[in-house]
Amino acid sequence: MRLSALALILLAPIAAHAEENAQTAAPAAVTRLFGHLPYGEANPASLAPVPSLAGCTLVREVADDLERLRAAARAEGIELTALSCFRSIAHQRQVFCAGAENCDTVAGAALRARFVGPPGHSEHATGYAVDFVQRGTDCRVTEQCFLLTPGGKWLMRRGPDFGFELSFPQGNKQGVAWEPWHWRWVGRSGDAGPQAQAARARFAAAQASWPAQPAVARPETKTAAGLSPGRRSVETTGEGGGYAVSSSRAGAAMLLANSATRRP
Repeated sequence: MRLSALALILLAPIAAHAEENAQTAAPAAVTRLFGHLPYGEANPASLAPVPSLAGCTLVREVADDLERLRAAARAEGIELTALSCFRSIAHQRQVFCAGAENCDTVAGAALRARFVGPPGHSEHATGYAVDFVQRGTDCRVTEQCFLLTPGGKWLMRRGPDFGFELSFPQGNKQGVAWEPWHWRWVGRSGDAGPQAQAARARFAAAQASWPAQPAVARPETKTAAGLSPGRRSVETTGEGGGYAVSSSRAGAAMLLANSATRRP
């Protein structure tokens, strides 16, 4: 059964921007959509362009650390660049719905979500995530062979030194494909600044259930979903916190609809 209304909902305008990301956290009960957690959109005032990367915009502190990371890699003869940085929820909707089946059927959306976050459920909208690429190699962009490139190997070794950790490592149980190019920023180890704390709070629920590998070392904190990092979440449709996972047509359609206006 096709859900033509689903496409209309996903293509509808966003009702409003999210509030300042440093002041928000996920709700007590978090519903995942095809494996992805809900994320709001960064406040435009918190974003800044990355000077050396045209078209790349990130939270200011992330942009600074990305510049440091690229300079350190360049000093070792490795030229890393970014394929994708901040993406608004509206942009994410265009990316997610790029194929004919991606938004017309739940089956198509579920398949697409293995490799792309649904709108409202992408780390890129937070302004903390970067898709890396190393030009001039035999590996095409957004392919798992990136791990075998000099840039991919360097990131696995040095990425956490600059506040970046691998969001979707190989063999993760989140239901998202292994993406060795996709890294999120949580601040360098020992960084107690407000933006690093905000980033850690934003990704605490994901970190508690599906740890990044490699990950930035940081003190144990309460997760945004009310769980300690040492306790794994329970997938449930109950009201006791944890995660409700939607895979039915009706449930997925409702969640996708809500993603158009979801605040963080």
